[in-house]
Amino acid sequence: MPSPESGPVSRSWDDEYRRGRYRDEPPIPFVARIIDILRDRPETLSGKGLYVGCGNGRNYVGLVEAGLDLIGLDVSREAIAQLRADRPHLAPDLVRADFHDFESEWPFDYIVAIQVFQHGTADAVRSMFARAAKLLKRGGLLFVRVNSASTDVYHSHRVVERGDRGGFTVRYDEGPKRGLAIRFLSLRELSETLDPWFTPLVPPTQQSTSRQSPKRGSWAQWEGVWVRR
Repeated sequence: MPSPESGPVSRSWDDEYRRGRYRDEPPIPFVARIIDILRDRPETLSGKGLYVGCGNGRNYVGLVEAGLDLIGLDVSREAIAQLRADRPHLAPDLVRADFHDFESEWPFDYIVAIQVFQHGTADAVRSMFARAAKLLKRGGLLFVRVNSASTDVYHSHRVVERGDRGGFTVRYDEGPKRGLAIRFLSLRELSETLDPWFTPLVPPTQQSTSRQSPKRGSWAQWEGVWVRR
């Protein structure tokens, strides 16, 4: 079953990509780290990967150009259309679908999920990690970047969910994610959510980015790499 949020998420990101979101922006530094880790594990690098939330290619293209054999998956029809138009040779590897009900005929050697496994409530987040475990072969790698609960949430919002492990969910009242539920995870929540299926290869570290004036505060993310048991 698709996530209850999948329709609003898809429409929201369609609008963002039409407005030029991520156009001409360089890949984030985590991309280089992913490439280095895979090159140190040639048996995994030579396999098939899945990029969840490939968007219009900001990070996906750099990974493919580095030699990764990578399926690109995104819920946004507009993002996939832009990426197909910009890189027609990648079209056979691009899929427009909701990760919650995405199926594959084979298990993947690695999965990349950058700022995706934070969309929805705590239950939705857990279900995405569970699906990643289902889609990965044993010994496969999961590369994750996800919102940290240390973030200073900027746009007007309501906290709709708090957990005893320090995470919380907001629903935005304004901004590019207006109307959407977004999860911010504590280290404990992230670790315990992954623990049933994964062992840390690179323990999660927090990366913080200060907002440029006149915006205030900072945005924080966890980045880590896990091995499917």
